[in-house]
Amino acid sequence: MPQSVVDDILFHADHTCCICRTKGKDVQIHHIDGKHSNNKPSNLAVVCLDCHSRVTGRRGLGQSFNQGEVRRYKRSWDQHVRNTRRIHRPQIRYKKELVSQIDLIICGILACKRNSSRVEELINILYELHLWRGGPEIDEKIVEGLHHLALMSGISYPRIAVLVAEKLWEMCFHFIGPEEIEMDKTDYRYVLKCIDALETLAEFNAEFGHGKKAAEAIVETAENFFEIGLWYDSRAIANAILRTSKKALEACYEEGILKFAFGRVVLRRSIRKVRKLIDEQRPEWNYQQRRIRDLLGVPN
Repeated sequence: MPQSVVDDILFHADHTCCICRTKGKDVQIHHIDGKHSNNKPSNLAVVCLDCHSRVTGRRGLGQSFNQGEVRRYKRSWDQHVRNTRRIHRPQIRYKKELVSQIDLIICGILACKRNSSRVEELINILYELHLWRGGPEIDEKIVEGLHHLALMSGISYPRIAVLVAEKLWEMCFHFIGPEEIEMDKTDYRYVLKCIDALETLAEFNAEFGHGKKAAEAIVETAENFFEIGLWYDSRAIANAILRTSKKALEACYEEGILKFAFGRVVLRRSIRKVRKLIDEQRPEWNYQQRRIRDLLGVPN
């Protein structure tokens, strides 16, 4: 594992176990899916030696922590650390001017699309605006901008698709479960708008961009959104992700001929993973199970 990744993971977790949250204990970095080659930040959790044995070891008659639990512990603790470090948001007196600045940032991204480092910097500025001055109007404007970038990335600049997919997810990172963060109707609409932008990104990448890294980032983001649907028992969110997968799969074909084979592979793998999550957490979701069988071509 690269040292830079280790440093980032430990920093974002405050060098503290995400399960027991006991300060000062010796910790390790755990690969949630058990694959040591998967060093994506979303797959790495900081755990102490005691909790690590409960994650990886056999517990006799006791129940070990499963992957879904560890992911929730990680997200919950990471969000807690973010909240404790968050800068106080000042009162916004010039909201209209700030909204216009978001439009300028989006135009700047499109204007310097060949400069990857500058594009990444500008997209990160959008996310910092969400953290520092975010509110319903500002956040929706940022998502609107990301939606436009999703459209353009599929047509002419597939390299920014990965960044857009990651930022769409980070815009909703704080929804870590109803026990800690409640969601009202405005929140649900906001999440669905983010998924709508992801759908555009997935469809255009499959049809035009054919970016392999983009396809992997898109399905990972889709799986994260689906978990939000599971945690909040929201069939609307789950259905939106299944619709996204369906349109992306269809876009891999042109007049019945497979044009983006890699995209089809990662999409089907992701759909099977989602089916397993439903079996474990929401077995009563029969309609969603039927939709998944249709997507995979499995007879009812």
